[in-house]
Amino acid sequence: MQPDTSQYPLLEDVSEVFRGESAVAKRDVCLPRELDEETRPLPASMELEFLAEVGALVYPDRVLVGMRDVRWFLRSSQPSSAARLVGRARREADGEVSVFLSVETVSAGASTGHEEMTEEPIPVCRAILQFAHAYGPAPWPQQQQMLAPKSENLQNGRQLYTSAGGQGDVPESLQVISWARLCELGRIQGGLVHPRVMSKVLPASRIQVAPAAMEGALHMVKWLWYAFSGEGSREMAISEATWFRMPRRDERLMCDARLSGASSGLASFDAHLLGQDGIPVLELRGIGMASLPSEDVTPTLPRLAWQSFVKSLTPR
Repeated sequence: MQPDTSQYPLLEDVSEVFRGESAVAKRDVCLPRELDEETRPLPASMELEFLAEVGALVYPDRVLVGMRDVRWFLRSSQPSSAARLVGRARREADGEVSVFLSVETVSAGASTGHEEMTEEPIPVCRAILQFAHAYGPAPWPQQQQMLAPKSENLQNGRQLYTSAGGQGDVPESLQVISWARLCELGRIQGGLVHPRVMSKVLPASRIQVAPAAMEGALHMVKWLWYAFSGEGSREMAISEATWFRMPRRDERLMCDARLSGASSGLASFDAHLLGQDGIPVLELRGIGMASLPSEDVTPTLPRLAWQSFVKSLTPR
């Protein structure tokens, strides 16, 4: 039976589903409106959301509890004016699904009117997703009972996104950062507030990765790296991501990001998002970032003695 695509807000065309085994889904991309300066179809958090929704087709009765070995690919070729995101999921083990996301350029056949792929697919990102029947316990044992999900509500994000959905562009930044400050060398904290515009863009069911919270954490990491290097950065990898629950609607989250190591324009960070009760909601480990050098020949560096500190760090 063909799944209800309304349950997966970013999937426009689910072309293949073998429950418990594999799935293929697509989304048309309007260029250049949905592309940024790096020819990325969506922000990193929404790419992960698309990827996770494809994986959820394999296990529709489970929740996403983790990701590992997430990798984004550098893309130098410019897609044509018509393109689509294509996600391909495959079961690797019980509860584990590998997903590969790519961009395919298409053209309408002059005689048949059908769309055909005209170039090789452009790789976007890949990851291994972990699905389970319930979220795992948070790091503090005394809070395990609080985090136990109700058996009748397995759908991720139902309470976070409560709108029936609507039309509109997905904004580049999906998270409002209400405040941020450097607490110590190599660490930054900030309060994250769920943007209400999200409820107008995404409907209320089957949200997998809480993209607003993910985007906020990645922005905090970018700010921290800029504080040391004076350069912008882009996401390259995430070693491991763990969800203990989805953020509640209108919940203010605290993000704590720390620099783990850096060398040769590359950096590694860890980030934790805490709920209003102080319990971890999401943990991100091994966030790999690559510098995007400034166009200025001699960019103004932040007011930090960062050079000797960064050079002394080694990736771990």
